[in-house]
Amino acid sequence: MFYKNSKQNTNKIKTLFSALLIASVVIIMSVNPHTTAQTADELQKQKADKQAKLADIERKIGQYQTEIKEVQAEAKTLANQIKSLNLEIAQTEAQIEVTETKIEVTNIEIADVTDKIIQTQADIKDQKTILKALIADINDMDQRSPLEIALENDNFDQFLDQVQYISTIQQQSQETLTKIKQLEAELEIRQAALKSEKAKLDQLRESLDLAKTSLVGQQRAKQQVLDQTRGQERAFQRLLTEQEKLEDALEKEINDLDSQIAAKLGKSRLKAERGLLAWPMKGTLTQGYGNTGFTKLGYSYHNGIDIAAPAGTPIYAAADGVVQATGTGNGAYGNWVAIKHSTGKFAGKEIITLYAHMSSFRMKTGQSVEMGDLVGFEGNTGNTTRLLYGPHRGYHLHFTVFDARGFDIADGARQDLYGAYKVPYGAPYNPLDFL
Repeated sequence: MFYKNSKQNTNKIKTLFSALLIASVVIIMSVNPHTTAQTADELQKQKADKQAKLADIERKIGQYQTEIKEVQAEAKTLANQIKSLNLEIAQTEAQIEVTETKIEVTNIEIADVTDKIIQTQADIKDQKTILKALIADINDMDQRSPLEIALENDNFDQFLDQVQYISTIQQQSQETLTKIKQLEAELEIRQAALKSEKAKLDQLRESLDLAKTSLVGQQRAKQQVLDQTRGQERAFQRLLTEQEKLEDALEKEINDLDSQIAAKLGKSRLKAERGLLAWPMKGTLTQGYGNTGFTKLGYSYHNGIDIAAPAGTPIYAAADGVVQATGTGNGAYGNWVAIKHSTGKFAGKEIITLYAHMSSFRMKTGQSVEMGDLVGFEGNTGNTTRLLYGPHRGYHLHFTVFDARGFDIADGARQDLYGAYKVPYGAPYNPLDFL
């Protein structure tokens, strides 16, 4: 009887031990990325093809941006205005294609992460089932004393053999449990990656919708110019003069408010520090800070920098901070967000960054912000919605750095023309000294 039980127990332990070894191999394979190398290679090839396409389209966008700058630097004629609008339309169409391709890439990445999550969950479930059975049998063996085990075996060799099997199973069970925990940790990472890719996809789709809406607006703007001028240069020049006067009044309003605060601060200005801020948007610098040729229009300074890109390009926070204020309207800065930076590397250097002319924004007053968080999307709201401007006309981000001391917000002075709007103002710095 003892011998029969001994054989049964020994065979049972060997079966369990074999199952454990198989479980360990399966777990190791699921952790090892090479087991899905073929699928990964296929996905990588798809992504590589899409990335090559993206690079090609983005080169075209860069060429369009260069041509737009060249045209806008030329004489302000109707022909150049139409040419500039055509280039902006072509650039936005290219940006739509870029965004659609990025959406395809993100969908590939989401599919890849989803497959890995499903496989990892299945592996965890299988291994937990096997481990549960092993633990139950080990627990059963632990209830028996060494004397009982010895009496079950016909000789001492069989006794040692069974004891060794029990010891090995206990060791392997612990290793398997450790690997399961690793799998669960990996699963959490993959799930976080999936959420990140999903958020990225949502952002890209929103950017795409805005770009498509902007394209319609650009096409209407072109037709409006043609309708207003009826193709006559004289009518175009008259319209241009009228629009420049409107721009003059809005820009002078901003400059006068800024000048008051700058005068009060006097020499107590902050010392600039390069690298304090990150670039808020990928694009082309189309206008710098300071005296950029606006004196003929009645004011002396451009209080920030302009960065141009295709309509709907995402705009990101230049540093950690807290949203100080936001605003909308058809005058001055249009849709804008002001973020205050006063912690960490900004200790003793409180500044405000302003993101203006956005098509839309995603920030609320009092919201905590980290560097790289989505602020909004590039547009041409506010002053840039007026047609027939100079080099700074069109879709762009106006980015200003203010001293936090004295920063304030005033009601717009030309609400009879533009409706309700507010103007953030303060002592400005050259953003390039902080980027």
